[in-house]
Amino acid sequence: MKTSYGYPCILIAIVVLVVVSVLFAGCSSQPAGQPATPQATQPAGMPASQAAATATTAGLTTASLPYGVSLSVPAGWTRDDSHTSDVRDYGMTTVSIARFTSPGDASSSTTLSIDIDQNPGSDFEGYFNRATLAVEKLYDTADHGHAKSGTLQVSGYKSYELDFDSLDVKGSYVFTSTDKGMYIFAFKGPNKPVPVHMYEGQITDMIKSITITPSGK
Repeated sequence: MKTSYGYPCILIAIVVLVVVSVLFAGCSSQPAGQPATPQATQPAGMPASQAAATATTAGLTTASLPYGVSLSVPAGWTRDDSHTSDVRDYGMTTVSIARFTSPGDASSSTTLSIDIDQNPGSDFEGYFNRATLAVEKLYDTADHGHAKSGTLQVSGYKSYELDFDSLDVKGSYVFTSTDKGMYIFAFKGPNKPVPVHMYEGQITDMIKSITITPSGK
């Protein structure tokens, strides 16, 4: 004969057994040491460094220019192809290959002027020193800023870089000497934290992307 409290005891035992089984199944389905939340993944077979580089260069487009120049520029920058000859702020008379301007007005935009001097002479170092002095004088870097120079390779050619800033202007000018002339890549913009921060990474990418084939006209 069953007691009146036998059924409740059996039911409690069954419920406990089911709960323990569910908890055990949940624990065994999650590998040890793995986070419970989903993690972002990179494309299969792509190293982490390559994935980062892909993100950095996103939004750039290749521009093919006269005088054998090509480079990558941000897709939103505008291009001016008026091939004028004039005295530049670095003191030399050159022909404009192209000019690119970032979005924004004059108080916030960065420009890239690409020029060529087809008769620079054979003294590359002297040419660069004269250009540096012209920039320092025009922008008054001695009293209200600074200027520094360095050597680098652009498309396999020896190049000199001049980085400068004044109260209002920040620039990075690259002079590249070839047997067909001097190529000048002049980045210039307002010396303000926001524009500088926005475009300094893009400028580095653009300089790295430059290809020069001097025979191309």
